[in-house]
Amino acid sequence: MKNASTHSPRRTTGCGYRLRRAFALVASALIAFSPGAILTSPKTLAAAPETEAVAPKVRDAVDKALAWLKQNQQPDGSWAHGGVSTTTVPSLAVMSFLARGHVPGQGPYGQMLYKSIDLVLASQKEDGTLSASPGTAMMYEHGISTVMLSEVYGMVDDEHRTKIDRALAKSVKLILDAQKVTKPPPFQGGWRYTPLAADSDLSCTGWQLMALRGAANCGAAVPRGALDAGLDYVKRSAAPGGGFGYQPGGAANIPRTGTGILAMELLGQHHTPQALAGGDYLIANPPTNPAGEFYYYAIYYCSQSLNQLGGKYWETIYPKLVEALLAQQQPAGTWPGGAGEEAAAGDAYRTSMACLALCVPFRCLPLYQK
Repeated sequence: MKNASTHSPRRTTGCGYRLRRAFALVASALIAFSPGAILTSPKTLAAAPETEAVAPKVRDAVDKALAWLKQNQQPDGSWAHGGVSTTTVPSLAVMSFLARGHVPGQGPYGQMLYKSIDLVLASQKEDGTLSASPGTAMMYEHGISTVMLSEVYGMVDDEHRTKIDRALAKSVKLILDAQKVTKPPPFQGGWRYTPLAADSDLSCTGWQLMALRGAANCGAAVPRGALDAGLDYVKRSAAPGGGFGYQPGGAANIPRTGTGILAMELLGQHHTPQALAGGDYLIANPPTNPAGEFYYYAIYYCSQSLNQLGGKYWETIYPKLVEALLAQQQPAGTWPGGAGEEAAAGDAYRTSMACLALCVPFRCLPLYQK
């Protein structure tokens, strides 16, 4: 193993990064699966495609936003977030820098990225929970932070990689155990606000599925059955008229539709009838209204899901999404307002989500490679 002070991540073409093939789970005893019942990800270990042309105004907007995030990071690696401690915002902020091609430990943002990564790692509890907030935010935070750690895994030094090994082992175990909780048939296979919840929702489920997929990208053994059960829940959440609802039988909305499409696409269910109907729903209901329900959440999921669908969905909707975002950016580099809970979520949350949406064409985040 290389000395941590001399290790540097290996780049692929464009700004994608090669993930290490060996995922040495220090706590591997926590997760034991039978051979042949796992998902691994050789595809995302290959070189990422070259970055496509990105308009200068988009580059400038993202760079201004990232400069603001650096200037407003707290000494412990956090950002202001509605007056409460959270691992969500540091995790989303780290991913927004990665999405622009910045790497922990290198360049003008290298050390600040490690501050936030260290904060998330230090927040993990003995049961594996990557969350600083109890209650309804718990599994959201856990899934988002697990995704972030899986994204930085191939970019960090050896010391941090060892820490992330341990954290992901415990994190994945918690996700899998939470899925096994006895639930009524409509909710089986999904996740909810807490690990012991007896129901499920699409939003929490989407983050846990992406977390499992991200851990698999790092070489973790993830049972195919767990992913299949999660996908079954996503399919049950498809609305009859197109799009996806919060729970089976629920009405579709924009953020849930983006979540449902992305979960299916990232887990190998490409261009299914449910996903294409979701794309048609987004054409009819583009995520361009900043006063819309969970707007910043919607642009994050919809930008990635449109990228996966490609074709008319990407070409019709994504340019509108970008123009709407650029029109809202404030002189300091932040994004304002939002409705409902997002209004109180803080500038760093909204700015990170906006950057993640704008940075899709950079093709830098391993999890979302097509």
